[in-house]
Amino acid sequence: MAPKTAAGKMRGSDLLKNRYTEQDLEKLLAVGDAEGIDLVDFFPVGIPAPDGSWGVWHVKRDNLATLLDRLTKLEHIPVFKVFPKGIPFPDMFEVIFEAGSQRRY
Repeated sequence: MAPKTAAGKMRGSDLLKNRYTEQDLEKLLAVGDAEGIDLVDFFPVGIPAPDGSWGVWHVKRDNLATLLDRLTKLEHIPVFKVFPKGIPFPDMFEVIFEAGSQRRY
């Protein structure tokens, strides 16, 4: 277990070293359970015990703020990248995420 501050909270790189669990993976995937958000690509990393993942959601324009809000409320916030799709007016966004051992900085 990572060291904690006097207030009992982990911080900085201690949080980054904290193990990514199967429950964290389930919470991440639950973020995308909404109308207008489709998981189109997903790969868990770590066999037999997952310790990371990456994937892609296709998100309708009206649902992007909801997805980003849910992602930033997770205990282990994944790296995510947002790409607009549709020229000249984006009608869909591609959200790529990397979590746990697959997270690059």
